[in-house]
Amino acid sequence: MDMSIVIRCWDDERVFKCVDSIDEDVEVIVSTSENPKFQGKLAARGINYCLVPRGNLSIVSNVGFAATKYNKVLITDSDTTFEKGCIRKMHDALDEHRVVRAKLRFKHRADMPFSRIVAEARDFVNSLPVVYTPGIAVRKDILPDIGGFLFNDPVPFAVDADLNYRIRKARISVRYLDDAVIYHDAESLRHDINAAFRIGRGCMVSAVHLSGHDGSGGQRPRIIARELKGVKPQHFREILHKRGLPILSYQLLWDLLFYGGMIHQSFISRLPGGKPT
Repeated sequence: MDMSIVIRCWDDERVFKCVDSIDEDVEVIVSTSENPKFQGKLAARGINYCLVPRGNLSIVSNVGFAATKYNKVLITDSDTTFEKGCIRKMHDALDEHRVVRAKLRFKHRADMPFSRIVAEARDFVNSLPVVYTPGIAVRKDILPDIGGFLFNDPVPFAVDADLNYRIRKARISVRYLDDAVIYHDAESLRHDINAAFRIGRGCMVSAVHLSGHDGSGGQRPRIIARELKGVKPQHFREILHKRGLPILSYQLLWDLLFYGGMIHQSFISRLPGGKPT
């Protein structure tokens, strides 16, 4: 199949489960940090990989993307697995669309307290028409219309929000596939809460760069950062109706931490010697 799959992975052993779930003959590139033992395991399985620094998901994504040989590229993470037939559906959808996104479903575990709440909240985010990773596929001919690059290297977190913004401003149609499913491992409450703060920081970094984007309309970074966020206040009623009060309460907590990260990043960028990145 003329498709490449990039698996973003910081020497995570779960990558082998992800690879095993691939049910098509595709090129696979694991974009991972340096770890000789882990690299040996990849080599023993005949899995191609490229080495990247830790701490910047944009760079992890872009290095893997640049290493691919096919025009159609699917991007996922090491903590995901593909449902049977998902890859074929995404590949075929790229014949008519330059951007495709699968349905991402978060798992939960009985031995991981609150993972069900996290899963419900993340599932709602991923039900929105946003191009968030993991689980997107693009054609490389999209690049000239979105600034010449896929992910924005200076943006370490919330890298997909930056991409989603540029895709929308370029008015590129996106195919959302409800019947092509990618499963995400259960996330702990602690991990997701920490992610909220990091994502808030990343959105502010992204907003500073996007404020100079041709399609930004001269908006201030703080306005753009809010626009980058998937769940907005107008969604709260729907969350309450479809998911219930516990999920709405958790979303409000998540949002609080998100805006805390956004404000924190805005503040440190104003300090002497501070940088927007």
